[in-house]
Amino acid sequence: MNVLVVGGKGYIGSVLVPQLISDGHAVSVFDDMTGRTGPQHCEGVDALIYLAGLTNNDDCERFKILNYAINHQALEWAVQMADFCKVKHFIYASSAAVYGSSDRKAKEDGSLGGTTAYASGKRYCESIITRIRGMAWTITRAASVCGLSPVMRYHLTLTKMVRDAKQTGVITVNGGAQMRSHIHIQDICRFYRLLLTALREKTVNQTFNVVCENQSIIDTARLVAKITGASIVEQPYTDNRSYSISGEKTKRILGFECQHTLKEAVREMYEKL
Repeated sequence: MNVLVVGGKGYIGSVLVPQLISDGHAVSVFDDMTGRTGPQHCEGVDALIYLAGLTNNDDCERFKILNYAINHQALEWAVQMADFCKVKHFIYASSAAVYGSSDRKAKEDGSLGGTTAYASGKRYCESIITRIRGMAWTITRAASVCGLSPVMRYHLTLTKMVRDAKQTGVITVNGGAQMRSHIHIQDICRFYRLLLTALREKTVNQTFNVVCENQSIIDTARLVAKITGASIVEQPYTDNRSYSISGEKTKRILGFECQHTLKEAVREMYEKL
């Protein structure tokens, strides 16, 4: 299969692309999100996996013009080009952030309430994807990804805790009761690979949550502290957002179950960071 990975040099893409090549796919990468995907990038493509985006919400808030260009306009243009070139399957990497805060595990048919700049961008892009006609699409609402990659992202909850533990021996927790969802990078890559080979009728025009574990921030800090020997400093809340998601649909329809744990992610990152 001819696969185009937009954002293929990033945190997830730099792990996924070599795996796709090993699977026998012909893979091309476009990663200049200050430019535009053109017909020359989409011609002959069977499936497009769209991973690109400005992922740090603080950066999305601070650099509003850049956020709009990357997290809104670039996706619109990619969809137009994919449609023009008759790409068969458009796979979009959304986020669990679109749900916003929730007291229970959010499901795909639930309401969307994410109001941060990052979440708002993902919600907007989902609205574009779901209006596509004549091209199959799949939306992936992934939990926060953790684990080693050639291109690390250090603003993610678990990754930041491990880096702080390694560099300072101290993990700072603001609040702690807030829930967060996690998935190992190897599992999310395995899921994208599955979408390319699963029966089309199971994935077409479907949205899937992909999650390994839902855990409170303080419990995540305790896990990191136990493995690394770091101490925990608890401080008042600075962010009340709390969310968890259900992976039941993904398991029921696609039979997908995670094979890697948060413990594995912590150990491997602590050894290598």
